[in-house]
Amino acid sequence: MKPAVLITGANGFLGSYLCREFLAHGYEVHGLCRANSDRSNLAGIQIPIHEADLRDPDGVRAALAAFSASVDVPWVVHNAATISYRAADAQLQEDVNHQGTRHVLEASRAANVQRFLHVSSVVAVGVARGDETLDEDSPWNAEDLGIDYVRTKRRAEEAALAEAEALDVRVVNPGAIFGPVASSSNSLRFLQQLAAGKIGLVTPPGGMSVVGVDDCATGVRLALESGRTGRRYVLAESYLSSLQLFGLAKRLLRGDDVRPPLGAVPRWLWPALTPLARCLEWRNPNTLLSRQTVFMLGQTFRFQGTRARTELQWTPRPFPEVLGNAIQALRANGSLPPR
Repeated sequence: MKPAVLITGANGFLGSYLCREFLAHGYEVHGLCRANSDRSNLAGIQIPIHEADLRDPDGVRAALAAFSASVDVPWVVHNAATISYRAADAQLQEDVNHQGTRHVLEASRAANVQRFLHVSSVVAVGVARGDETLDEDSPWNAEDLGIDYVRTKRRAEEAALAEAEALDVRVVNPGAIFGPVASSSNSLRFLQQLAAGKIGLVTPPGGMSVVGVDDCATGVRLALESGRTGRRYVLAESYLSSLQLFGLAKRLLRGDDVRPPLGAVPRWLWPALTPLARCLEWRNPNTLLSRQTVFMLGQTFRFQGTRARTELQWTPRPFPEVLGNAIQALRANGSLPPR
């Protein structure tokens, strides 16, 4: 009999794909979501849902206890998190990403969970300086970035790894995730703005490691099944500079004859945009163009996923194929306009 898997944040972008991935491989799947959460991503997925807010330790403990009592072998995939680069969300991210992870870990110990996978991020590994490429063993060097999401995801990962022996913990660190979604995601908003011509004339100087959402879900399953206790696994198919990513996405969105970006803003000039972003954020705390957003777009998150490929036999699809298929699917569901 296969273990049963509880997925926190099951209604989210990656969470809904995790539900499908584990169901497709014969697992009994349970989800954990907030009571008032948007569950459109779970359309067509029939699983038991346990309701709790990660900020409520008693509610999380009750949900984990109910899950554990209903199955023979309980496993947990802790995927839920808040992603924001707005100063107004600093406390929310501390409460959800860091303290919320501690609540799930404590509840999992109390419920005798037998295996635990924490979905972290490559930003919790560090930031590349110059031409270097980072991996799971790179020394932590991003404490001084001053980015709330980075800090809280790092603290959450540290809390999870501190419980490695007690809960048989393993960690995955995905890059930027792209794929079709029923509700919204950061990658969808990027594609929508690019399709509308609101961005793309020039690009930021940074870059990111990327992965398809299906491949990320598969990597999570493989790490939970056959990863090593206390080990991290970067889930990144490849690295693209912002100039390369914008150019590829523009071609896929608007055809081969579309004008490519003129170039990337020089790295030395990029910080000059920070005061403008800070002013916009002061006037509108809900703006996506925050100071932290601008700062992050100037960083280089270049990683290799060799460990996942060799230890887990993870074989992600080439990113151009992933992005092309995602754009077709997002056009079909109305999230992106026709070419």
